[in-house]
Amino acid sequence: MSKPRFIVVGGGLIGVTTLYELVSRGYDAALFEAEEDLALGASFANGGMLTPSMPDPWNGPGVARHLFASLFDPRSSMKLHLSQVPSLFSWGLKFLAGSGRARHEAATLANYRLCARSLDRTRALTKELGLEFDQSDRGTLKVFESEAAMAGPLALAQRLAQEELRFEKLDAAATVAREPLLAPIADRIAGALYFPDDGVGDARKFVLALAEKARELGAAINLGARVNDLILREGRICGIVQDGKEHLGEVVLCTGVWSPELAAQLGQSIPVKPAKGYSLSVDARALGNRMPRVPVIDDAMHAAVVPLGDRLRFVGTAEFAGFNQEIDQVRIDNLISLFERLYPDLEGSIDLSDAKPWTGLRPMSASGQPIIRQSAKEGLWLNCGHGHLGWTMACGSAEQIVDLIYEKAYRP
Repeated sequence: MSKPRFIVVGGGLIGVTTLYELVSRGYDAALFEAEEDLALGASFANGGMLTPSMPDPWNGPGVARHLFASLFDPRSSMKLHLSQVPSLFSWGLKFLAGSGRARHEAATLANYRLCARSLDRTRALTKELGLEFDQSDRGTLKVFESEAAMAGPLALAQRLAQEELRFEKLDAAATVAREPLLAPIADRIAGALYFPDDGVGDARKFVLALAEKARELGAAINLGARVNDLILREGRICGIVQDGKEHLGEVVLCTGVWSPELAAQLGQSIPVKPAKGYSLSVDARALGNRMPRVPVIDDAMHAAVVPLGDRLRFVGTAEFAGFNQEIDQVRIDNLISLFERLYPDLEGSIDLSDAKPWTGLRPMSASGQPIIRQSAKEGLWLNCGHGHLGWTMACGSAEQIVDLIYEKAYRP
């Protein structure tokens, strides 16, 4: 019995890892991407960090108070725009429903297990296929200016240690020993949490490299190919319509923030909304041997400075601003300020005039967990809603959805 044909819609991290997982297991699969190249959306210039250490959804206890306050604070780390409140009402009720302590902890643990599985798969593929994407496996460093600020993240790390997360609690001296370039601000560091198993890599370079491996296994990748409709016959999805032409096969929807749009054609609701994130990529070759060793994360700002090959990438913050992708200079200035605060001795050594600002739309599910399952319609599979963890979760999510496909079609 031949394996069925699959159509993957979406050419970012989630779509390309799903495509590779399908063809590597012998399925006939093709990918359709609306843009003229792969990974031009949320995967293009994301934070670059692979962080099982940060699996907690954003709808934690107290989030309602934080979002309300953000309406009046343009510099808030997670900013809700008043204009978006009506469109977020139904989704927002589900988002807030998950902010109870028990639900949030359950979602955090589920996310962590998927993140850990995914990181193992990412590294296995990297080694097996010889992928190069500015990767580094030196961990991440989360710094704090007070013991009180560290208390919550430390409690989370201690809980996840029961799930085999490794971490070290560092005092100021040990923090500087781990990242010597923080020495000028040692007097402002109360301590840090170091996560040795976290990693770094350029997500877009990974997508492009893995896509080539998928092509070598027979996958067809169609660019500039917007999917207009899903084909529904006899109660099941059996293909797509692209530019007036039908392509038949079961469909895996990996279109991030656009997933609800296609599903709505079938009368199905996918609880995913865009959360706008920012990055600024800077050529750091002038730093030479003064390049930071590991990503340094400011937990209060939900932002980080990430060494990525010969670049530094300043990343973070979130806005609920709908599908607006205009760059807010206030947000970029916040990221520059973070760099200057963490590395005061470096700010005059790199040229920010050629820095590349970017913004992307993270697909946030209302529950804070990705949606990886068969839809209510036979023949349609969902792999979306990964939020800020798309890079970390991509390979594991691809494994998980293809496991489900295998179980459905070929139960032993």
